[in-house]
Amino acid sequence: MADKKPNLVPNNVVSLADARCQAEGCKAKHTRASFCAEHFEWFKAGLITKEGKQALDFDKKYQHFMAAKKKAA
Repeated sequence: MADKKPNLVPNNVVSLADARCQAEGCKAKHTRASFCAEHFEWFKAGLITKEGKQALDFDKKYQHFMAAKKKAA
């Protein structure tokens, strides 16, 4: 009989499950740094961690973030 080669899985396969935003409860596609556009702004402002969890002082930071955003507009 002919020698059978084992079925090898290529190492260049990308998982499609990782294509979502890492923020808690968000199901949008990620665009930058594993976050959607809105949550990337939050990440830059320090509202969420790189794992997608809210910062310990989220409420305080969110109020300052919204005030700055309102002032800029």
